[in-house]
Amino acid sequence: MSLNFAEQIAQAIAPAFIGAMSDNNGRRLSFILCFVIFIFGNIGLALQTNYVALLILRMVQAVGGTAAIALTYAVVADIATSAERGKYMGYAGAGILFGPAFGPTIGGILAQYLGWRAIFYFIAIFSGILLVLFIFLFPETCRNVVGDGSIPAIGVNQSVLGWWQHRRQGPDATGGDPKPQKRKVAFPNPFATFKIIAEKESGIILLYNGFFFTGMMVTVSAIPDLYGNAYHLNELNLGLCYISNGMGSLLSSLTMGHVVDWNFRRYAKAMGMAIEKGKQQDLSQFPIERVRMQIVIPGHIIGILGLIAFGWTVKFQTHIAGPEISLFVIGFGISTAFNITNGLLIDLHRDQPAAATAAINFARCLMSAGGR
Repeated sequence: MSLNFAEQIAQAIAPAFIGAMSDNNGRRLSFILCFVIFIFGNIGLALQTNYVALLILRMVQAVGGTAAIALTYAVVADIATSAERGKYMGYAGAGILFGPAFGPTIGGILAQYLGWRAIFYFIAIFSGILLVLFIFLFPETCRNVVGDGSIPAIGVNQSVLGWWQHRRQGPDATGGDPKPQKRKVAFPNPFATFKIIAEKESGIILLYNGFFFTGMMVTVSAIPDLYGNAYHLNELNLGLCYISNGMGSLLSSLTMGHVVDWNFRRYAKAMGMAIEKGKQQDLSQFPIERVRMQIVIPGHIIGILGLIAFGWTVKFQTHIAGPEISLFVIGFGISTAFNITNGLLIDLHRDQPAAATAAINFARCLMSAGGR
């Protein structure tokens, strides 16, 4: 079993369990679990000495990292309504895409000057710092735990900062707000994710998402072999070549979300639907699929043109600027289509955003594993 295949399988399965757990027990507990798994996985990878350990620990690393990505999008669904979700999904996606954009370059520098083990030590230390900040500052957002924010969080669902503020204000600070209730940690139920996958409409979205994402992943994962044969680049220069694809994806995340929200407002105005900030709209009579897909189609066309251009420029070994521009176009087009269809699936499953995002991960990672 190859490393990439094993990693993709772990990425597909893990969010189905941890995402479902977060929908029931809160985001904070699930995030902390993901951080701990990810950190230990990276420490183990830095210390490993044989292939079997490498295989297992890469799967452990994938479990923590991918499940955390699913939880990130679930947090966006908790705090943003459908009218403004596009830009917030974009902001969240931009943060996630910093890794693919600059990770290979940082990894190439560390591997070239400090050895490959330094990559995993760096990730473990960076993740540990984020975990400390998270425990102290990040509030609970899951609506099944804190409602619309009026129910105080307790225990692990409460940040250290929130606990300190509540202690300083005293026991009467909540006034007439609902009293927090102790919740039992429920065993994660992955069937919520698989139920979404089995739905006809959701299944079509996931199939499209998976095929299109697989196209980009197959292309990007082939860069070392393709560029190595055509342009004879070393590890550091190969790492730099990933930046163009990542920057295209970043640009899409930071801009196209605003276009999505603009299209939502345009349709809402035409239908006489009032948009109140912070209040979720009734989408029962709203053509949410049409609103989202009108922005997906241009992204789809751009992504396909980028894939064709990349294949042509590499085959005929044009100047390296050719495939690099193509990678930028691929990143912009495919990320646009992928992110917007992600948001659409969450719109269709607002009560289970983490399970919906886990379904997305399940489809794209399983299909990417087959593609690679």
